[in-house]
Amino acid sequence: MTTDNTAPVSAGQILSTAREARGLTLQQVALQLNLKPEQVAKLEQDQLEGTLETFARGYVRAYGRLLKLPEAELMAAFGSTTGCQQSSPKPMRTFSNRTAKQATENRFMWLTYAIVALLLVLLFVWWLQTNKQLPPSDAVSLPAAGPAVTTAAELVPEQIQPTPEQITELLEQLTPEPEQTAAAEDIIPIAEADQLEMRFSENCWVDVTDADGNRVAYGTKQAGYIMQLSGKAPFVVTLGNPSVVSITFNQQAVDMSALAAGRVAKFTIPESE
Repeated sequence: MTTDNTAPVSAGQILSTAREARGLTLQQVALQLNLKPEQVAKLEQDQLEGTLETFARGYVRAYGRLLKLPEAELMAAFGSTTGCQQSSPKPMRTFSNRTAKQATENRFMWLTYAIVALLLVLLFVWWLQTNKQLPPSDAVSLPAAGPAVTTAAELVPEQIQPTPEQITELLEQLTPEPEQTAAAEDIIPIAEADQLEMRFSENCWVDVTDADGNRVAYGTKQAGYIMQLSGKAPFVVTLGNPSVVSITFNQQAVDMSALAAGRVAKFTIPESE
């Protein structure tokens, strides 16, 4: 009978063999575990002295999960290699876990800031709306005006019938003098302003000035717009496209057939003879 003296396979050998079988490098594994490549190499070589020894069990378990190895078999090999009894698994707080937790806390913090900012904005808008809805302070004293009117009416004295002499004197004061009547007849009536109406079937630029040089219209007018102007004739009119505009002067249609369509036109209304 022969005795099998084959040494048990260590956890590091299991990890190294599985990594090579999957075609992974030390650098790739180190990146996944948030470790240095040297630390991964020490795990595969079962060199657990120093700082690595404190977290060795957790690193080996995480390495095994990355390579999809049976955890019980791997941790049994780890215990036989190091002489440490396997304890109940505890959650391993790796650098990736800390990073994920910190990211979650940061997102929660920013969400809190956003909610506070939104509440402040809503409070400010509510304050503005409240101030707009408040009535002016002067309106508070208006109801007091009612009794004052009644009091004034009560204080009116009884009417006294005027004497015939007083009536005659009053009529003489109201009768206008002949000179005043003649002066009233000499007053020249004020001339009415000329009226100009423009109707736009399409958008068109327009510039209108009256005889005094006052600009009474300027800018682009929209289709369907009806523009009423008044001023002193003649009017100097400039149109960007006269074919889309119809004009009446003092309720008389203006003939614009001689103006070229689609070209800027400048003309006078009414035309000088």
